Amino acid sequence: MKENGIQDMEQFYELWLKSQKNEKSEDVASQSNKENGKQIHMPTDYAEVTVDFHCWMCGKNCNSEKQWQGHISSEKHKEKVFHTEDDQYCWQHRFPTGYFSICDRYMNGTCPEGSSCKFAHGNAELHEWEERRDALKMKLNKARKDHLIAPNDNDFGKYSFLFKDLN
Repeated sequence: MKENGIQDMEQFYELWLKSQKNEKSEDVASQSNKENGKQIHMPTDYAEVTVDFHCWMCGKNCNSEKQWQGHISSEKHKEKVFHTEDDQYCWQHRFPTGYFSICDRYMNGTCPEGSSCKFAHGNAELHEWEERRDALKMKLNKARKDHLIAPNDNDFGKYSFLFKDLN
């Protein structure tokens, strides 16, 4: 699924159905061509496939500006901009909260908020949060450069706090 840019099981099922129909129609077509000794050429055989807008991240093609704007402003697309498969394996601490400093109460050994605390619990977590913020900023800049994020779009859901200083 990953190699073919398939997003979900519904899309996978639709592609499978199409392939089943194509195999059946190709068998019938090749059988009739063999019988007639002729190959039928259709004008669509020579038509160029044109796609006005293509999102390489999602594998989605859009035929109009309106459809493209709808795609790049969708939550699903924005999540792909910031998320990679490796994210769950390379980070060891909590997701940053936007407060890039160490919790004083944690350092005193008395933070009652635990994992819901807004501040980093130690130098290692703070350092990772800063690395994550930098990595996410790089992803955002690349997406903007590739026109995968609208230039005036600053709504990134749970990632918005990371980019306050960019706006």
